[in-house]
Amino acid sequence: MILTLAISAVVVVITLFILDLSREQVTTSNISTYLQPFAAETIVKHEFSARPELVWNSLTRFSNYNFWFPGILRLLPVVETDRFVHRYSFDKFNFIPGAFIRLRPFSLSPAFKGRIVAIEDNKQLTMELRFNPIHKETVVFNLDPTPGGTSVTCHRTSRGLFSWMTIWGFSGNKSKILDNLGYFIPEEVIEEIEDTATAQGSGPQYSREAIIARAVQAGLDGNMDLVNAIPDKPTRGMAKAMLVQSKRKGNVMPNHLIEALSEQPTEGNDATPVTPAQTAGDNGLPTFSNPDELVAFVVNKALDGDSDPINAVIDKPTRGKAKAMVVKIKRGSVERPAMPELSASPDDPIAPESAPSSSTDESEEELISRLIEAGLGGNMDEINSLDNRVLRGKIKAAIVKEKRAKA
Repeated sequence: MILTLAISAVVVVITLFILDLSREQVTTSNISTYLQPFAAETIVKHEFSARPELVWNSLTRFSNYNFWFPGILRLLPVVETDRFVHRYSFDKFNFIPGAFIRLRPFSLSPAFKGRIVAIEDNKQLTMELRFNPIHKETVVFNLDPTPGGTSVTCHRTSRGLFSWMTIWGFSGNKSKILDNLGYFIPEEVIEEIEDTATAQGSGPQYSREAIIARAVQAGLDGNMDLVNAIPDKPTRGMAKAMLVQSKRKGNVMPNHLIEALSEQPTEGNDATPVTPAQTAGDNGLPTFSNPDELVAFVVNKALDGDSDPINAVIDKPTRGKAKAMVVKIKRGSVERPAMPELSASPDDPIAPESAPSSSTDESEEELISRLIEAGLGGNMDEINSLDNRVLRGKIKAAIVKEKRAKA
């Protein structure tokens, strides 16, 4: 009798699986199933065009699970409190490993208790969920960043005599779990920023000072679009600072910006392809023969407290390499590179400005007075290029003091 019932149960289960797998599958996810005696597993993998942070926010919002997680009628938190209104409130729920949750399935069964097993922000979420008195699953969501967004993998495993229930209904509903989740992930429009080297060949180009001058002039006329449209963040910041300074002086621009307005643009179409070493001089940096010397220069400047040169590097890989080296030096994992020698050629934009600081004909008092006057006029390049940190700090403090006195 027992053998007959066991054989009948096996035949029924096999028949139901055949009918379930024969249904039409409409899903954009990669799916697979594994069934063994007393063990079952399903895997669903899906690609989302969104950052891991956005996917993680949707994945950890338990109040929406009934909309996209098949088999869940409602998912509630378990909060130990005397007040009934807070007992199932997500505002009072501690989202930590070991926290209990209560699952109400799509059936006449009562709610069953589950728990959060492991949490790794923006990477992994593991939970134990019970869908009926005889069936419990371990659900694991893994998030992996990809060039196009985020790859999410959902593993659902169970063990025991009724582990086959994990696969039951998989082709119909359970395989669409991540498809459903996609409707709750905010759309993210990733704007591709045109490479600076390519952009330079697209039309007339101005120097950094001329760009700032034109942006400030438009800002004084009440048009901030030109200021906000500057793609380079350091240049945009300098333009806003000069705009504030000009407004304080009665809408009068400094002399060096007025002179920059008369600058004639250069045609980028006739320019030759630029390299990281060549583009250095376009942003007020000295020109070096190779990118390694440029990295050493901006790294030394950043370690001395001047972050403008490192932010002014146009080439993104070179700028990223320099910032990474600064972090490693501060951690003590690498040594500080030697400061490269600056050429005094006419093509070097800072050579004429740096020469007075090292001249023996100019005393320290005269140098300080001259640089304070230049700083009040908005020209901080020579001040930032001083190797003497004490002298540089003294000059900047005097400039701040003078500005406060005039205000």
